[in-house]
Amino acid sequence: MITPTFTAPRLVVSGLSGGGGKTLLSLGLVRALTLRGFRVKPCKKGPDYIDAAWLGLASGRTPTNLDPFFLTDARLRALFRSSFGDADLAVIEGNRGLYDGRDVQGSCSTAALARALGAPVLLTLTVTKMTRTAAAVIAGLARFEPVNLAGVVLNRVASSRHAALIRQSIETYTGIPVLGEIPRLAENPIPERHMGLVSMHDETPDGPGRASLLAALDSLAGLIESHMDVDAALRLARSAPDLRDVAPFWEEEKERGGRGEEDAAFREADNIGKGPGNAPQCADATVGEADMGRTPNDAPHGRKSAESAPSGMAPLPPSEPAGTLEPSASALLHSGLPSASPVTIGFVRDAALWFYYEENFEALRRAGAELVELSLLSPEPWPGERLDGLYLGGGFPEMVPERLTDSPHLAEIREYSMRGMPIYAECGGFMVLCQELQINGKLYPMTGIFPARAEFCQRPQGLGYVEATVEAENPFHPVGALLRGHEFHYSRCVALGELEPTLRLSPGVGMSGPGHRAKGLAAEGPDKLKSRDGLLVRNTFAAYTHLFAPAVPHWAARFVAACRKNG
Repeated sequence: MITPTFTAPRLVVSGLSGGGGKTLLSLGLVRALTLRGFRVKPCKKGPDYIDAAWLGLASGRTPTNLDPFFLTDARLRALFRSSFGDADLAVIEGNRGLYDGRDVQGSCSTAALARALGAPVLLTLTVTKMTRTAAAVIAGLARFEPVNLAGVVLNRVASSRHAALIRQSIETYTGIPVLGEIPRLAENPIPERHMGLVSMHDETPDGPGRASLLAALDSLAGLIESHMDVDAALRLARSAPDLRDVAPFWEEEKERGGRGEEDAAFREADNIGKGPGNAPQCADATVGEADMGRTPNDAPHGRKSAESAPSGMAPLPPSEPAGTLEPSASALLHSGLPSASPVTIGFVRDAALWFYYEENFEALRRAGAELVELSLLSPEPWPGERLDGLYLGGGFPEMVPERLTDSPHLAEIREYSMRGMPIYAECGGFMVLCQELQINGKLYPMTGIFPARAEFCQRPQGLGYVEATVEAENPFHPVGALLRGHEFHYSRCVALGELEPTLRLSPGVGMSGPGHRAKGLAAEGPDKLKSRDGLLVRNTFAAYTHLFAPAVPHWAARFVAACRKNG
């Protein structure tokens, strides 16, 4: 059912560039509000697992990625509404600079997302060796494109005098309020690894541990409370207008509302491979104009105190218990598959592999899958006799190579593959399916399903959005389909035997990272894997490309169908 109006206090946090303080401000603000007892819905713009996980830890609630590359404006609003739940407000962390997008027009930028959601923007501005010029920068940002630049937080101020001069300049010449001044910090309060902030699941000997991570977040919240007007940020969030005529995101939500039409994702699938008409657009939001009407110091009634506030990421309960949902009628219609009983798909979530979108899990559930969480690093046996399929996400296998090599579950995965079980692997999952993993010249045996070596490098080998055309038959994607995804990997694929890619990327790197070497590929030589991805052996598929299931609406239904067929 379409919602006539939807009230959701919300705020987008952005900056001038990457590394400009957005994440620290977002985490500190989310944690401070959570410790005050507010239910904060954390969101992250773009394809980011690590920052999203930190936002989830700070709020104690499941994070949601909002990405204009994958969803139209209407679908972004639908996902936002669907995921907002019983929250009091949402904090949405942007990425890169406010207007940085995929092209000269700034498509898929943080500003485009803010417009789609009708959300005010709180901008963090690094002011090192700057005074009055800060006002000119803010004035230019406010006028560059239509966006509600509603507040500024100064970052890395040198002194109270420095902060006061910049505040007065910005407020005098732009009328935009300065909500805080964060001092220059001696070091990043949040520990980092090679791909950004440290993993929630870091189990290396020098890993900080969950208690230390929470302590760092609490310290960051204290910093924000001391140097920022949090009540003013609340007022900005509550000034966001109501969203109007927001459609349901999931098919069953429409069916409950009495609407028999196909889900928008499946209608979009009809355009797969038909060119730019399938690309999400960045149109302005359809929003109302009413204020939220709450006073800044209103504490949510019946909320937990700071001492009892959530301290970890506790996902919201699903609208229906996992595994009880039958495949949606339109999903089955779209895939041409008959309705049948649920299948069981295992997924690995541990220190090695944990990059998953919650929407991917939900899509599998709604297609008829029961999900079972597994670990490669635990000696606990897997329920092999119950599993119909296996899903291996991305992560940091390079952080625990010895433990992976010693895992008895590698042999199990190989046995699953040999007997034809559908296995879908992304990035880190692909590395586990290789013959070996090479780190600093040392080799670590993996499952050996693909005759390839994953070589870990010191610099990224693939980074950014990809578009993939399906060129070969496989259980998960129809030939001719155009897939949108993203890649971010420090490893590269070295062929040790014949490899069969199913995807051609444009743009995208995939299996052919810089310095790629291939052996034993007589047909096409070293270029056979250039801009290729999606290796296939039997019913085992592995790619560097990460997918967001709602943007690839056939994926979940075909995965479940392959599990049924194999069972």
